[in-house]
Amino acid sequence: MALNHTYLSSATVGLSLLASTASADLTAIDVWSDWRGYLEGLGYAVTATQSTDGSTLSVSDIEIQSSDGPNIRPMVMRMGGLDFVETADGSVDVMMAERMPIAIVLAPDGDAPSVEMNVEYSQSGHQMTVRGDASAMTYDYSAETFGLMLASLVLDGKAMDETTARFGMEGGPLTSTTAVTVGETRDYDQSVQIGNLSYDTLFNAPDDVEAMVVNSNVGAMSFKGTSTIPVDQVTPTSDLMPLIAAGFAFDGTFDTQGTETEVELTSEDGTTRIKTGSASSKLGVAMGADGIRYEADAQQVQIGAELAGLPFPLFAEVANTGFSLQSPVVQSETPQDFKMAFNLSDFTMSDIIWALFDPSQQLPRDPATIALGISGKAKVLLNPFDPDAIQQSAEAGTYPGELDSLRIDTLVVDAVGAKIEAQGDVTFDNTDTTTLPGFPKPVGDVTIGVAGANGLMDKLVAMGLLPEEQVMGARMMLGLFAVPGDAPDTLKSKIEFNEAGQILANGQRIK
Repeated sequence: MALNHTYLSSATVGLSLLASTASADLTAIDVWSDWRGYLEGLGYAVTATQSTDGSTLSVSDIEIQSSDGPNIRPMVMRMGGLDFVETADGSVDVMMAERMPIAIVLAPDGDAPSVEMNVEYSQSGHQMTVRGDASAMTYDYSAETFGLMLASLVLDGKAMDETTARFGMEGGPLTSTTAVTVGETRDYDQSVQIGNLSYDTLFNAPDDVEAMVVNSNVGAMSFKGTSTIPVDQVTPTSDLMPLIAAGFAFDGTFDTQGTETEVELTSEDGTTRIKTGSASSKLGVAMGADGIRYEADAQQVQIGAELAGLPFPLFAEVANTGFSLQSPVVQSETPQDFKMAFNLSDFTMSDIIWALFDPSQQLPRDPATIALGISGKAKVLLNPFDPDAIQQSAEAGTYPGELDSLRIDTLVVDAVGAKIEAQGDVTFDNTDTTTLPGFPKPVGDVTIGVAGANGLMDKLVAMGLLPEEQVMGARMMLGLFAVPGDAPDTLKSKIEFNEAGQILANGQRIK
């Protein structure tokens, strides 16, 4: 079951309050006022009951709403009470109960059902203190243990019990420090350390056999990041551009050590079990006026699976795997930088998988590597967060962007005794879509090197995976586009796209 974007946003808001992603001042009322300002700057409406007793400000019946915005699903989140206590040393302590209920209500939206959810945030040995002044504050939070548990879930008026929906998360110890500055925007610099973390999730589709159970354990986790939040309220909308235009930005990195995850999927075909683990991993996410950046990397990854209907287990290992993406998001007639990279290094799999297609062991079983890295410049012609504009563009047969240049920084495929490498640099003339009908005219070149291709094709014929006549056709095509390399069973090729609209392969015109 896909999690609703609005639900994820609302859950994040609740945890943000508990994990100190808000600013504070030296008086209790200013601490609470700035918490409200933080949420209202993101477009939420906040109401609460306040009472003062000496140096203590008590806030109860906290309600956070997101509604009345374009393409925004109405949401209401209710939380328990908080006490803000002014201390003798000029700091403010934020007092919370060991168990804090949080209720989330989502109105129905199209095909999406109404949702009524109650979760409970728990903590022990916790302390939250704010020090500093109005313009520069340090916000400290620590807890020996913490947890988040789904207490109840109702979808379209139908209650889900523990056999149909379950979520629990716990961890500790936890420490976090947030440095806050307040001016034209609210700026945050945060670091978080968690000793260990585990979670358990179950969803079983009502009146259906389909079910999913996920259990995960993380040896240690840390987070470092910065964010900028607008001071002035932004109208709630699913379009992020107004928020970004108002100054919103974030840049954060999660590091984990010793992660193990077990997934169990039940369907009409039976039960599938998947277990993964990694020695370490890193996830980096950033968004702002400069664009989106996403980076994921994992070391020493192991994957095991028992697939429904398959009588034997599968196993694979990867020394390193990663993916990164950098993309512009702001609409502009000026070309902007983009990058994308992927790597799968030293991939190996169990002999039982090899035996499925190579029982006679004719193919080399050395670790395989696949790597791709491209970069370039492109124009963003539409707001990428406006689904209506994108749909209208598709209906009109126009493109949401233009590719200005593309560079192949790295391309390596090294597996089963063959290796392909390539590099290239090409620019595109978007005013000319007739030289290559329907595509902008390319100008530049791509260099390709191939090793072991003939030997691999011979093995595939011997294994019966490829008929001889198809291999003969493939060799003839290689002869048209490539020339022999400097070593046995190697080929090289340089594909050129010139200003005249011609395409050359090793100096020979092919178009």
